[in-house]
Amino acid sequence: MADIDPGNPTPDPTPVSTRGASVRLRDGSADRTAAGGPRMDPANQSLADALRFTYGLLKFAMVILVAMFFVSGVKTIHEGERGIRVFLGKPTAMNLTPGIHPNLPYPMGEMIRIGEGSVEVKLGRDFMPQGANINTEDLAMAARAEQFSSSAKLRPGRAWSNITSDLNIAHTQWTATYRRTDHLDYARNILPEQEDRLVRSAVRRGVVMTMATVTIDDLLKLSAESAVSARVREIAQSTLDEVGSGITIDRVTLSRKLPPIFLVQRFNSVQAAAQRAGEERERALLDRDQRLNEVAGNAANVLIEAINEYERLIELGENEQAETLLVQIDALLEGRPAEINGQAYAAGLVSGRVSELLEMTRTVVSSRVSRAIADRDLFHAKLTQFESNPRLMIARDWSEAMTEFMAKPFVQAMYLPRGTSMTELLINEDPAIVRELDRERKRQEVQRATDERMQRFRDDLFRTRRGIQEPEQ
Repeated sequence: MADIDPGNPTPDPTPVSTRGASVRLRDGSADRTAAGGPRMDPANQSLADALRFTYGLLKFAMVILVAMFFVSGVKTIHEGERGIRVFLGKPTAMNLTPGIHPNLPYPMGEMIRIGEGSVEVKLGRDFMPQGANINTEDLAMAARAEQFSSSAKLRPGRAWSNITSDLNIAHTQWTATYRRTDHLDYARNILPEQEDRLVRSAVRRGVVMTMATVTIDDLLKLSAESAVSARVREIAQSTLDEVGSGITIDRVTLSRKLPPIFLVQRFNSVQAAAQRAGEERERALLDRDQRLNEVAGNAANVLIEAINEYERLIELGENEQAETLLVQIDALLEGRPAEINGQAYAAGLVSGRVSELLEMTRTVVSSRVSRAIADRDLFHAKLTQFESNPRLMIARDWSEAMTEFMAKPFVQAMYLPRGTSMTELLINEDPAIVRELDRERKRQEVQRATDERMQRFRDDLFRTRRGIQEPEQ
């Protein structure tokens, strides 16, 4: 730029050399000139102080941020959880217990927390009919057969069911309980948001495959529930193991089961009949055991088997073996030690009605023998009297016979006046005597019928199938 002289307004055409402008900042100690000049102006001084303070704050904030960055790697594992420490994508520590655990911050390190508690999954509507005027999310309501309409129909794509091995339709509801047991496999292979769908799919697969091997009758039996549930759990667990899920299914429960909705009433009637038949069978078996115990006590089953074997030997013509067995049966009946079919039995095993009958038989036999002996002695005594005085013995026996005859309840005695040679009487029988005779006749008929019924019952206890029965090999 040319210099202009105020006294000479004509510019000097001679060019003047120029240089770039420069600025130099100095600290407070250099604000004075070499000759000890005055400080810089207050504005510059304030600006310098502000810059120094801001720089200090920036350094402090950077230190705080670095500390917070490293502290952010410290994680807390809560109760019911286990942790996996990861460094640069590789696990360095497994099965960390609940508590505070240090770790490098993300992305250098990571702490993965996995829950250990049991998780329940309910398959309430996966195999149940839809549109049946029930809320299939409610397991208790969905199980009530009366909620289904008898005219309801299954619509493919909307109503779900199971197909059994006998090509029947069944509806079921299931409950599964599982845990995460292999934490590393679970963290590697399972997305938490997909966990529920994976378990449900595995259980559904197990249900479908199991139902294809079970008939509808076996499914509806109470005794089959545990076996069916165990098979479903086995298949579902195998499916989860194939994908390395790290999940273990603890229990699968068959919550509800129903036959086809349009056959519910018929199935219920069959089940009710089967239940009644089972109750009657149990009652009959109990009554049989009670009666056998009343008849022979602990020896009832032994005697039945021995008598069956005796009849079989008789039909086969093996009389010698049959007689040997009969001797042992008699010994057992009489309360003596016996050996039947190689099994030894102690004395006194028989009790109950058999013992009473045997004792009664012994008493009858003894009384009959005693009566026969007494009759024999009486005959010899009368024979001696007859030989000594026949008329006296006949008169006495005739008197005793007439007295005994007149004492009979059906004999009616009538006395006629002395000197009457011929009398004709037209009279009726005494009503009281007739009634008494009728009552006695009926009592005897009832007693005879009771004895016959008891005899038939005793015969039925020992009745066996007809024909030769070979022993089981």
